Amino acid sequence: MRNKPQPYTENQSRALTVQQQTSILQLILAMFNASPGAVNLRILGSQLMNDQSLVNLAQSLVENVLFFGKDYAALSSVEFAASFVDDLFGDRITIRNKTLIFDFIANQLATGNTQAELISDLTGALTSILPSDPNWGSAALHYNTHHAAKIVDHLLADTFTPTDKAMVVEHILTQMAAGKNFGAMIVWAINTLVGVDHSNPVWGKAAVLFNNRIEVSKYYSVDKASSAIDLAALQQVLSGVTVDAGTVTTAKTAIDNLLNVSRGLSDNDCKDFQLNKVFQSKKRNFLSMHRRISMVTKLII
Repeated sequence: MRNKPQPYTENQSRALTVQQQTSILQLILAMFNASPGAVNLRILGSQLMNDQSLVNLAQSLVENVLFFGKDYAALSSVEFAASFVDDLFGDRITIRNKTLIFDFIANQLATGNTQAELISDLTGALTSILPSDPNWGSAALHYNTHHAAKIVDHLLADTFTPTDKAMVVEHILTQMAAGKNFGAMIVWAINTLVGVDHSNPVWGKAAVLFNNRIEVSKYYSVDKASSAIDLAALQQVLSGVTVDAGTVTTAKTAIDNLLNVSRGLSDNDCKDFQLNKVFQSKKRNFLSMHRRISMVTKLII
């Protein structure tokens, strides 16, 4: 039976500044289209209070299976290696390079490394490769484009046309090609929305939508301190919020009704969204992580 997450207490909440709370709410909305819930707010807040920058926090979450969006937990080592290589590279690298990566993953798993560690290492390395690279560039461009588009969709929703969204994605890719990482570009996108006047003819509606969704997210994760860790439930609380201020009130009422009935959304048989696992893995494997990343870098860069 899975251990029940520890509740998020008022005292822990007060240890965070309002700006830190808001930054976490904004980051999880941008990356996962969700409210963090009180448990994850506490976990991410502890990282900020330990002097981790918001950019580094975002990058840590980028290099994680939850952001990658695939669940390989039930697969054997061979099945995982084959599925992950296909998902990450597809037909955008040669058969020889696919075999090279497959063998690397299989060997690393055999020596005790985990799926999460390898996903982190390989996705982190791939994002730093230029599109012009003859071996890995096409795969890197596809990966970066897909995830940049995901961030843009989460933030802008239907307030931008597909053409205008594509221009924002292109800006993110250009900055990454110049040396920025995903974490930095996610924070850039958030700050861009936060700094926009609501009357702005281009970005104004997106800024209003963002503010409305953050208000509901705060109500759920901070004011009501719900401890749900089901990603679908954490996304659902924001799903009906639009630029219409009335949808904020409706969403808050829906949250009250859910919590009154169930005392928190159930996390049974759900997709586990406990972000402490991201940082536990990084801390536990800190010494070996640099060696693995060095090996990956030599392999594909």
